[in-house]
Amino acid sequence: MVSTHRLTYLDSVRALAALAVVISHYIERTPLFNWAIFDYFRPGQFGVVVFFMVSGFVIPFSFKDGPGKTRRFILSRFFRLYPAYWLSIVLACVAIAFFVSGELDRARVLANVTMLQTMIGYSNLFGVYWTLFVELVFYGLCIALSLVGLLGHLKARFWLAIALLMLSLVGAAGRYYYALPAPVGILSSLSLMLFGGLWRNFQIDRDPKAKRYSFIWIAVFVIAFPIIALLAYDVDQGLRENAWNFIGSYWAALLFFMLTTTVLKLENRMLAFLGAISYSVYLTHPFFLELADSKVNLQNGFNLPVFVLYCLGTLVLSSLCYFLIEKRSIGLGRQINAHLDARLTRRSAISRAKASALEAGVQVD
Repeated sequence: MVSTHRLTYLDSVRALAALAVVISHYIERTPLFNWAIFDYFRPGQFGVVVFFMVSGFVIPFSFKDGPGKTRRFILSRFFRLYPAYWLSIVLACVAIAFFVSGELDRARVLANVTMLQTMIGYSNLFGVYWTLFVELVFYGLCIALSLVGLLGHLKARFWLAIALLMLSLVGAAGRYYYALPAPVGILSSLSLMLFGGLWRNFQIDRDPKAKRYSFIWIAVFVIAFPIIALLAYDVDQGLRENAWNFIGSYWAALLFFMLTTTVLKLENRMLAFLGAISYSVYLTHPFFLELADSKVNLQNGFNLPVFVLYCLGTLVLSSLCYFLIEKRSIGLGRQINAHLDARLTRRSAISRAKASALEAGVQVD
């Protein structure tokens, strides 16, 4: 289950999702956030949900068949995610120390370095890190499916996507009726990611079963998610998050993802570049947001020059991070994998030679 062809239109999808997050986080600190539309649609939520479906569209198909495929996947994802993330950790520490005037707890910082802080009980240095933990959980799910031979099994992934959606519904009911801390968001996000993979099988492979499974999942999601949102999110979660803007954002993201991977594929060079650096954009923009908020009271009004500087700062630093850290670390990961693959090939060749010699009755030292 591997694809080596780069789907360039996905970079445009990533770019628009990243822009939605960056713009949303700025608007949320200004009077523009009082507009009624934000009671029903949150660009930041929308962008994150799109990112999740894009991950599902790509990640399960990045496993290269053959010995060492799990090791290749883990190393490639490690070098793809962590080096740029560690730069963001440094930026978060600077922002907390100088812009937010918060206290830097060493244990919290060290926990964040692992990207597993949510699991071990520490808060995120930057709020956007919560999505990275979901990504790691999805990677673990893909590895588990690969190890048991089900990652390429369409029906198994479909039923798992449905099961996760139903578990999210059960968890939402547990929250509403018993105040249980159920991971509703993680469960529904994993289901969205698995749907992304089903949608790819439909769109790229033209698998008729994938088409049927995709539309069944969509129907179930459209019906079930409003119930999930009303049970789990029908209280102010902070920044006026509530069930209705969850529903509007998730439905809009699903529709946007379906359109931009079918009839509205965007092949734009500028968007493609922004999509390529979108991970760095996602990681670095909170630094410039905190910087802007520390210098100007954003609640006083929408300051266009500050907004432009916020966007430019994010784009410049993201570009530097991409070229100096992301691309180099990805290249390093590929080199290490190639070296380990070569060693594995040599060992396999030696083992085969010894086996052949033994079969021929030749003594092998």
